[in-house]
Amino acid sequence: MYYVGIDLGGTNIAAGIVTQDYKIIAKDSVPTLPNRDPELIIKDMGALCDRLLAKANISYDEVISAGIATPGTANSETGYCEYANNLPFLHFPLADTLKKYTKFKAVRIENDANAAAWG
Repeated sequence: MYYVGIDLGGTNIAAGIVTQDYKIIAKDSVPTLPNRDPELIIKDMGALCDRLLAKANISYDEVISAGIATPGTANSETGYCEYANNLPFLHFPLADTLKKYTKFKAVRIENDANAAAWG
């Protein structure tokens, strides 16, 4: 079983797949292109996840959950990015939007600084 970690930045969206003992299996990134509809940004994030899993020959059924580190104010309970100063997110349903474009069973979000502190 695996986890997918996603770093949503103002310049790039980076993603990686890790095992349950945190061994990195695969990683990739795409440009964020932040000055556009947030739905399109997350659609690209979903395509990145599809490509990454295919590259590693891992199915969505083998992924326990995905986590998104996002700039700004992240509500980890609701999955909403309430505000981000470098992305066009204002009370945006980040977790549910990624689920719409992928087959992840669970998606959690956290502020990127908090996520970095946790490792």
